[in-house]
Amino acid sequence: MPRLQPVQADTATPQATKILDGVRQKLGMVPNMISTMAQSPAVANGYLSFSGALAAGDLSPSLREQIALAVGQSNECNYCVSAHSLLGQKAGLSADDVL
Repeated sequence: MPRLQPVQADTATPQATKILDGVRQKLGMVPNMISTMAQSPAVANGYLSFSGALAAGDLSPSLREQIALAVGQSNECNYCVSAHSLLGQKAGLSADDVL
């Protein structure tokens, strides 16, 4: 069991609700990692800002997801591989690319 529990919509602070709603609007869902970070809106906003800054770089979304999948696989992180499989498909990767 994780030490920090994800923020639930019915108990979220107004700041956390705004963050979670923004992520849900963009992704169609809120990953547990983000809802857990929302325990501290400063942490969640910092992560999302950093992620957004990296997304503005020169690498295409599909290439970024391919790299994230390779790193997740190398680290044997099932959570990362699962999350980036979904994000990779949304970025245009085929099922074969994801595998």
